[in-house]
Amino acid sequence: MSASEARRRARVCLVLALTVALIACEGGQPEGETAPTSASTAQAAGASPSAASTDARTASDKATAASDALAAARFGDRQLDHPDDLQILMLAYRLEGRTPPIDEWAAAQSRVAYADEFTRPALLKEEQERLQGIYDGTADVGRLRMNVNARFGEYDASRGGYYLDAFMPGSAFNFSVQPSPSAGTQQISLQVDNPEELNFWPLDATAAQDVLTRNSGMRSVVLDSRFVITGISRRNDGRVISARLAGYAIGSDHYNKPATFGELRFDGKGAD
Repeated sequence: MSASEARRRARVCLVLALTVALIACEGGQPEGETAPTSASTAQAAGASPSAASTDARTASDKATAASDALAAARFGDRQLDHPDDLQILMLAYRLEGRTPPIDEWAAAQSRVAYADEFTRPALLKEEQERLQGIYDGTADVGRLRMNVNARFGEYDASRGGYYLDAFMPGSAFNFSVQPSPSAGTQQISLQVDNPEELNFWPLDATAAQDVLTRNSGMRSVVLDSRFVITGISRRNDGRVISARLAGYAIGSDHYNKPATFGELRFDGKGAD
């Protein structure tokens, strides 16, 4: 077991122990008492509906924080910004606890394979170092940042906001890479596993009109999105990295005029 793997397992054990302790402290009841099980029970005990709602939100916040802490302990807490397909492949190997066949991939690169015997050793070393550097850059990564292109539709006056055509239920982002000419193409997908609605942008009518005006009448925007990695699995068509969407900033860069219109954050119970 490597030193980094040992440290990671130690973090997981520590976070699990602290999470169990927190749940025990927050959820414990004196012997012989029964915890309220519904809003009506809470009211009968003297608690208001708003207090029950606040308690539910607090419990949800704590559950999400505990989940993020477990994910960070398992995968790390570093953020990988705007990764390309090869970086995602290297990250998938890392998340699985596997080492990619870097020497094999390096030797199969065209500039190495077709080099003469005098220059080949130096070129092979360069390729090995390049690929190793990409893999090393995924160490302790547990978060991703990606730009997602989207469009918003016409204003929905009944709900008060815009619908975006990104982050629909079951959203996934696909990556495809052939790490060397002799290797097959490998498929990786990033699966968003939030339970809540992610594509509604709440705005009052005045603010919505202002967004459209500031965006030069166009409805295309860029979502600067942040994800927390929650797991990795394999399917017939390749690896699947599961992640929770933590939030995104909504902006644009039309006519080289950067603008930010708002931000949505998600914590397992809805948008802020």
